Amino acid sequence: MIKWTLILAAYFTISLSALADNLPQPLGSVILTISGQIENTQDGKTVRLDLAQLKQLKSNTFNIQTRWSDSAHRYQGPLLSAVLNYVGAKGSVVHLTALNDYTTDIDQEYIDKYEPILAWEEDGKQLSVREKGPLWLLLPNDKFPELNAETHSGKMIWQLSQIEIR
Repeated sequence: MIKWTLILAAYFTISLSALADNLPQPLGSVILTISGQIENTQDGKTVRLDLAQLKQLKSNTFNIQTRWSDSAHRYQGPLLSAVLNYVGAKGSVVHLTALNDYTTDIDQEYIDKYEPILAWEEDGKQLSVREKGPLWLLLPNDKFPELNAETHSGKMIWQLSQIEIR
């Protein structure tokens, strides 16, 4: 009886971990890695996404001027909330890290209120690392004038490469 219990326990453990590894692997270059408190993964711990995978998620377009530009530009990318839903995020804080190790945190209430995007494109052109890409978290400062305050600028992390859900 103990033998069968152990066999069944092992089977269900393997089956449940296989269910957690339900997202497809990237086919192109990985531009974003997500970890932490997520339910949907590729390896039981993380999700690695390429641009093609991000383009399949619900996206939005902003026509905004940032502190770092002289005029308004058209930015496109997935809603951060769509990315979080895709990975089954369960935490309340989103910890963002750039290629240069700059970090910032955004809580779920902030995401729900302002609906930031992970822009991959500016004026129809894919963002390169040199141009703050491949992903730039942007806020709709045209709809919410308070986002032009310096306190919000630090949230607009460019060269975004990692997200950890806490």
